[in-house]
Amino acid sequence: MASIYIVSVLVVLLVKAQRESLGKAEDISLVRYIEGRILLLEDRLYKCEQDIQQSMQLFKDLSHKLILRLDSFNRYKTEAKNEMDNLLARLERAEWDIDYLETTTSSNACLEVDDHLVEKQVIEHEEYEEEKRKIQMNLNTSCNSMLAHIKSQKTVKKTKITIGSWMKNCDNQSDPQEIYFFSGAKNNVILTFANIRDFSSTGFMQKAEHLYLPFFWQGTGHALYHNYLFFHKNGTLNEIVRYSLRDNVTQSMELHGAGDFSPYHLSPFTKIDFAVDEQGLWTIHADSGIEGNIVLTKLNYNNLTIEHMWNTTCESTNAEAAFVICGTLYVMYNSPNGGRSHIDCIYDTSDIISIHETPTLYFPKRYSSHSSLHYNPVDQTLYGWDEGYQMLYKFDSKPKFAQP
Repeated sequence: MASIYIVSVLVVLLVKAQRESLGKAEDISLVRYIEGRILLLEDRLYKCEQDIQQSMQLFKDLSHKLILRLDSFNRYKTEAKNEMDNLLARLERAEWDIDYLETTTSSNACLEVDDHLVEKQVIEHEEYEEEKRKIQMNLNTSCNSMLAHIKSQKTVKKTKITIGSWMKNCDNQSDPQEIYFFSGAKNNVILTFANIRDFSSTGFMQKAEHLYLPFFWQGTGHALYHNYLFFHKNGTLNEIVRYSLRDNVTQSMELHGAGDFSPYHLSPFTKIDFAVDEQGLWTIHADSGIEGNIVLTKLNYNNLTIEHMWNTTCESTNAEAAFVICGTLYVMYNSPNGGRSHIDCIYDTSDIISIHETPTLYFPKRYSSHSSLHYNPVDQTLYGWDEGYQMLYKFDSKPKFAQP
């Protein structure tokens, strides 16, 4: 029995030893399998790292190429801009040359005509000139000049306000240096400056004096004449006001037919414009009864009465401003998108200037369009407001006709 028990124990121990041996073999196989999988993962991770490095290198190369291309584009852009600026300058110069040639040269065309016809034309021309001399004598005025061309422009100042007007007092007895500054198309505060140096200085607001009006103005068509300020009263259809700078006394009248439309299609905020020239005070407005054409009226500044009224042939479409010199209305036109301002319609109240004497007169192209333009007969200068820039224009004049 004892031997059987011993054998049984030995069998059990042997079986247990075999099981332990099989378990260890399985564990070793599992470990080897896991190690193999880890090695495969490491290989794949290494390959991924290699691919990522290659991609990064490709991206670096592409980025470098893009930077080079951008540098080239910027260089080409700068070169193209310089070429365009140069081309625009050459075009503007060419325009000036063409305008100069058009205003200083005459046609050299050769025509064969009959001698009797030439003699007849000469006689008719002499009779025409004589008739113009008689008309001028009847006008009883020494003002006989007309605008020939704009010879220079000067930018005096730039403000942030795109609409406004500025001027001097049109009176030889007033301070010839004082500047009046009207800001906006609706206001009642005028800034005055002792001279143009104070006005154009950096701290100009500290040098300004404030003049408060009893009424608000409308538009930019004001005028200063013999120490009176003339303006369109805001909130009224056609009431115009004369305000004395000496004693603050006001007088007003209604300008019938005015106020419904602006005489300037490109400056619709101005319904009634004032102008001063060598012959006195004028108003400029549009009348629906004559298809919106501009109406020119001569006013007596002492008692605000109408002396005479002219229905002109000048259209308000695409007009931006106008002024009067020696009884002649000059209307300035422009493109609705902004461009080079030009005088394309002239109306002479004395009927001396004929149509062949009025070529298109161009202003120097600078900014966009004028919200106001006023002529001062004392210094014979045009005061313009061009998109917030305060401009001065000097011009050459010529006689309306040959003196006898």
